[in-house]
Amino acid sequence: PLVMVARGVVLLCVVSVGVGVSVSVGAVARPTQNVLDMPTVLGVSVNETTAAQMRALWGRRTIPLGVPPGVKCTVTTRCSQWGNCQEVCERGSVVVDPWLAYALATQRRLQAHTPLPFLTLPGTHNSGICLADGYGIDQDVLDRMVKLILPDSSVRIANQQFTITDQLRMGIRHIELDTHWHNNDLCICHAGGVHLKALNKLIEDLGKIFHHTIHWDTETLGCFSPHERTLRQALGEIYDFLHAPGNEADVVILYFDDQMDLLTWDKVPYLLQTIKDVLGTSVFTPSDKQAFGSGWPSPHELLARGKRAIIASARDYGEAMAPLIFHSSSLWSEWDPVDLAPYPACTLRGQLQTENGDLTRALGDSLVFGPFYDGSAHGGLFSAANLPLFAGCNVNFVCNDQLDPFSMRPLVWSWGEGEPSQDGGCVAMRADGRWETRNCQDQLPHACARMDETGGPRGGRWLSGSVGAWDHPSPCPDGFTFSVPVDGFQNNVLRAATSDHPSVWLYTVTQYQQSHPCSLIKKK
Repeated sequence: PLVMVARGVVLLCVVSVGVGVSVSVGAVARPTQNVLDMPTVLGVSVNETTAAQMRALWGRRTIPLGVPPGVKCTVTTRCSQWGNCQEVCERGSVVVDPWLAYALATQRRLQAHTPLPFLTLPGTHNSGICLADGYGIDQDVLDRMVKLILPDSSVRIANQQFTITDQLRMGIRHIELDTHWHNNDLCICHAGGVHLKALNKLIEDLGKIFHHTIHWDTETLGCFSPHERTLRQALGEIYDFLHAPGNEADVVILYFDDQMDLLTWDKVPYLLQTIKDVLGTSVFTPSDKQAFGSGWPSPHELLARGKRAIIASARDYGEAMAPLIFHSSSLWSEWDPVDLAPYPACTLRGQLQTENGDLTRALGDSLVFGPFYDGSAHGGLFSAANLPLFAGCNVNFVCNDQLDPFSMRPLVWSWGEGEPSQDGGCVAMRADGRWETRNCQDQLPHACARMDETGGPRGGRWLSGSVGAWDHPSPCPDGFTFSVPVDGFQNNVLRAATSDHPSVWLYTVTQYQQSHPCSLIKKK
């Protein structure tokens, strides 16, 4: 009840300073008076005809198709607490192209011995805020209502279409969980963007008056549904994926987009206990990191220690989170899709070289709240045009919105479409930088790299070696080794260094297995 009192007071304060009445009332207080009867909405006068159209839209209970065109899945219906419904994909049912799954698996396994600062792990932004789990079900109706008043405005509430399980199945390995205290538990809800100190102080004072801490503030303004998923459920979904057959070699980065109120309300111990309950000892901790000094482990080193996840928090809770969680700002810097200067520059805002060992996270924001907010306005969005540029510069975490199987394809820098086409064929890079299988006796130059202290080829130390069959006895000059790129940046460097040849031999994954534990092509 005190939370409802606090919400009501905040609502009155928000309305009194002229913030959008319809948005605040509809989202927070759920008043008995219909907001559609208000004389103005979003600052625009609404006549009775338009008001009637809006009422009709809200009461129509239509079921728009929430499955993107071309996506195959088991379709089910999800409804909001307001009664609006959408067709969505059942958890784990999205069909992923076998070629895409294989190509992304190739890239992950090639990086098995690559330290974290040089890994590329595709991610999603606000991963848990997805239509398939009931988030943003009302957005279609709200969008049409807003367009009746402001034709050039729109509403998009859900960042993702599909569940975390399906995102992982599509190749995502960096998951963002919007974690907030709501309904007496840690829940996944889209909140935290409102920082109103005066109103938070007012809520704190109300708590003092009633001799009770009110576990609600303006940072949890987006948490109002009684049906929000819990953090425990989301972590359980990730645990189930990691322990499913075929995923034994995978590791994930988990990012909590949370707020300092978890520390204020003494909920950090509960957060840590939830992680321990679900993920057990599989989390790589700050204490584990001490064994690597200033460096970071590779996936192979993580797996050897039984570690499957690294967890970072948007907020620094200090010693309270030290047993399990890193502070994200100590791990990576954040960037927008418009910030990248593509290969060969590979810099972010002209400041940071992407291949210098500093972790980088780039994210696109597709959320639109009518005239109040457009996530793409300043930073842009990811697309089929710019995603390959990020992959080609080895940006560590490219976190997309509105992910689907088609938007993952531009992140493939290795295999060409339909490849490998020969069982047991040797692998060559084509003129376009993509890989193919060929007859092992074809006469091609060999891809040669100088190895550095990390045990793998890095940077620009690539050249074309001897011309001959794949198993030429002396494929490379002294100081260089017959090798294969392990990320998109190296792939670009090799293609540039051998551009005078239409194709070059690559050291096949089977041979690379001598020092790297992965086998993707079996050579007969």
